[in-house]
Amino acid sequence: MKKKSLLFALIAVIGCMPLHAADSLSAVLPLLEAQTRTAAQNHQVLNLFATSKDASTIFASGASLVRIPPAKSYEAKLFNIILKNDNMLKKVFAAVIIVAMGGEHHELSPLLKDATASEDHALRAYAAAAYTILNPDQTDYKEDIINLYIYDSAFAQRAMNLISADENQTFKYLKSAAKSSNAQVRGAVAAWLGDLQTKNAAKQLLKMAKGELSQEVINAIAMSLAKNEQWTLQETAKGLKTRYTHQSATAYALALGFMTGNAVEPIKQALLSQDINQRVNAARAAAYMAAVLASPQADQYTLDKDFDITLLKGLIPTLSAMTKHDESSVKVYADNALKQISKLM
Repeated sequence: MKKKSLLFALIAVIGCMPLHAADSLSAVLPLLEAQTRTAAQNHQVLNLFATSKDASTIFASGASLVRIPPAKSYEAKLFNIILKNDNMLKKVFAAVIIVAMGGEHHELSPLLKDATASEDHALRAYAAAAYTILNPDQTDYKEDIINLYIYDSAFAQRAMNLISADENQTFKYLKSAAKSSNAQVRGAVAAWLGDLQTKNAAKQLLKMAKGELSQEVINAIAMSLAKNEQWTLQETAKGLKTRYTHQSATAYALALGFMTGNAVEPIKQALLSQDINQRVNAARAAAYMAAVLASPQADQYTLDKDFDITLLKGLIPTLSAMTKHDESSVKVYADNALKQISKLM
């Protein structure tokens, strides 16, 4: 269930671009998303960053260079961009890249601090992390560092490690940020908690699921609940009792969908419940699970896709009966689940 944060960020960026710019960036995405690069390939990305004029490509190539920094010998080229380029986005990212390279250039602090006031959430997050790495005594940008996790988890963790004494303190920061009014920050909290793989983190995720209204955050919570199913499966299944018209009910159904085969039995039991909310939410979970197993990313969520599909198909008789005999408000969800499962045939 590995996150592809940079990919998601780039997809969001592409969606706002002119068609020709999107096509140009799409052509280099494999290089920007690569887990490793040769020195020559990194040189190619750096040239793309240095010569590009559109904001989306600057962001994408700059973020990629933060994740896989160029050799120390390119520091002068990046400083040249800071000193001579008029593009503020490029200047800030050049400074962040230098910090990512390990340079302790405190003269970059004013530029980075100014960028922490940017209205752009992503730019502010990168600048805040870089500023904090240079000034570890400053703890004012915890939420921005947490927000960076959805873009670059390693760089965010690097900054967090400098202001957090231990894992317990990091958890306290995440717990506090879970109350943020910024949905993107809450989503980043959910993603980070999911990767902690601890019982306390799982409990916090369950707490977040109860009242969350943002679909973006709900999606992140659901994926993280599924990552921690050894602690969350039972409580997530209980969450199917949530009123099905409430937005947070989606978190439980979607999480069970991501849990694939391990969640089939709880879904089956909920489908047989006298409670309409459980039946509707269970049908939704079955539909989500079918969509997950039908997706190209199915192997990220199941150890045995064919076996889990067989288990899911075992729900067909119950769902079919629901489409014939259940309340009209339930039938539509049962019918949709059957349609999704049929795609696995």
